[in-house]
Amino acid sequence: MTTSDTLFHEGELMAQRNAGEREIAVRNGATVGRTIIRGALPFVRQQKTAYAASLDPNGQVWASILLGEPGFLAPSEDAAMLSVDLGQVAKLEADPFWENIRHDARIGLLLLELQSRRRLKINGQAHLEGERLKVQVTKSFPICPRYIHRREIVLADAGEAPPSSTSSRGHELGPAQLELIADADTFFLASAHATRGADCSHRGGPRGFVRHAGDGVLRIPDYNGNSMFNSFGNFLLNPQAGLAFPDYERRRVLQLAGTVEMMWNQADPQGLTGGTGRFWEFRPSQWIESELPATLRTKFIEFSPFLPEVN
Repeated sequence: MTTSDTLFHEGELMAQRNAGEREIAVRNGATVGRTIIRGALPFVRQQKTAYAASLDPNGQVWASILLGEPGFLAPSEDAAMLSVDLGQVAKLEADPFWENIRHDARIGLLLLELQSRRRLKINGQAHLEGERLKVQVTKSFPICPRYIHRREIVLADAGEAPPSSTSSRGHELGPAQLELIADADTFFLASAHATRGADCSHRGGPRGFVRHAGDGVLRIPDYNGNSMFNSFGNFLLNPQAGLAFPDYERRRVLQLAGTVEMMWNQADPQGLTGGTGRFWEFRPSQWIESELPATLRTKFIEFSPFLPEVN
C-alpha cells in the first residue's frame, strides 16, 4: 500500500483541507495500492464495460465508454499490469480515445458493474502493442457503491460490431444536447495531473441533477464521497475536464470537453448537495455525440438508495 505521505498530491491535499475531510481521506487511502487487489482479479476478468480518461495532443482531457466482451480486460499474474484487448471493444470512430492513447501514456480506468454496483479504479501508464493496450498500474483501489443506479447492460459480440460512424459535434451545446443532459442520472468524469496521471470517476444523482446554469455552463452538486478528492484535487491544479453522458435507452453517448470551476461552502437551501455545500461548474468548449451499437441492450433496475432528499 502507498503511505499517506506520498499517496495524495498537492491538489488533493488542498481539496481535502478545503472540505475539512483530511483525516477521513487518510483512513480511506489505506485501500490504495500500486497493484490491483488480488481479490478483485476475477471481477476484472468478467467485466464487459470500462470507463476511461485520456488526453488529446492539446492536453484536453476526455471521458470515454468502452463496451467490450468478458475477457477483454486481462490482469497480469502479479496484478501490476492490465492488458486491454481493443479488438474486443465496440469502436466509436468519433471518440478521441483511439487517437489519444497514441499520443499520451496517461490513462485512468474505472471498472463499474452497474448491475451489482461494484467498482474499481485502475490508473496507470499505457502503451500500444498492436491491438492490445498495456497499462502499467500506478494506482488501484475499490470505491464505495453510493450513487450508482443499477442497470443491466448486454452487448453480444462487441468486437464484431461494425464501427459506429454516426456522430455529430460542435462547440456550443444545442437543444438536443441540453435535453440529454437534463434527463441524465449518470455521467463519467475525467481529470488529469501532470505527473500522477489521468483519473476517471462516476457521478450519479436524481434525473436532472446536472443543471444548465445559462450560457452553456453546467452546474453540478458534489455529494459526500470517499473524501480523497481525486477529481477535485486534479482540477485545483489543472481545470481541464472531460464528461461522458450515456443515454443507454436511446443508445447514444455525449462527450464534453471543457474546464471546471469549483465552489466551496455554498448556500444550498434546497439540499441539492446533500449537505456538503459544494458545487462545481463545467464550461464546455467542444462536444461529440455518437451512437452506441445497435445491438446494445440495457435494463434499468433501480435508483441508488443514497440520493439526497431535495427540499
